[in-house]
Amino acid sequence: PLPVPAPEELVNLSSPGPRQGSTSCNQAGSCDEIFSHPMFRDLERVQSSFTGIAGHRLFSVNVGHQGVTENGDGVMVSGSYFPVLGITPAAGRLLGPDDDRTPGGHYVTVLSHEYWRRRFNEDPAIVNQTIIVNGEAMTVVGVAPAGFYGTTIGARPYLFVPITMRERMQRSFLPNAAVFENRRNYWVYLFARLKPGVTLESAQVALNGPYHAIINDVEPPLQRGMSEETMAGVKA
Repeated sequence: PLPVPAPEELVNLSSPGPRQGSTSCNQAGSCDEIFSHPMFRDLERVQSSFTGIAGHRLFSVNVGHQGVTENGDGVMVSGSYFPVLGITPAAGRLLGPDDDRTPGGHYVTVLSHEYWRRRFNEDPAIVNQTIIVNGEAMTVVGVAPAGFYGTTIGARPYLFVPITMRERMQRSFLPNAAVFENRRNYWVYLFARLKPGVTLESAQVALNGPYHAIINDVEPPLQRGMSEETMAGVKA
């Protein structure tokens, strides 16, 4: 359970089955639990059982401020991440939908409470200041609450950045990768919060219907060179 309101309402999404393309998974979950960014946005639009679906991904960060640099973990998060979790900031504000509009266009970050305490002595003046994250100048807009360490077991992230900044944050690893448009590039982990009164079983039925339709109507033409047998597995 996470230190958030009603943690029993949170569920992970998975996408088992054969696939072709670029698969990039990490300690946030197995390789059957990642989605392409376009599929994430599709599911956000068609779902009806959740208060929201959130995307997240752990990544390595080099953080610099006033001549001091440190290496650690960060989390790329969708604008729905903190609203779905239902937590409140210790200082400033958290990331939201307005920070998730334009790929490469949101140079803002939220510090973890642990990093804020250790590195900045819980000084609220760090809010609205600039730090350097993986070579990019990012404005600190807030601090996450105490005791919250993100959504990956075992990780202690320094900070959170908009998922739309992935190409900026991992520029050396993603040259011309089109990570936000490519439906064959699987890298986003997803979780959601059940609406009040909705059971896990009913949510599965409600989401699997449109998900199956997207898989069958949109994905097949993109899967180049796939055998008929494998394609049948994908559609199923």
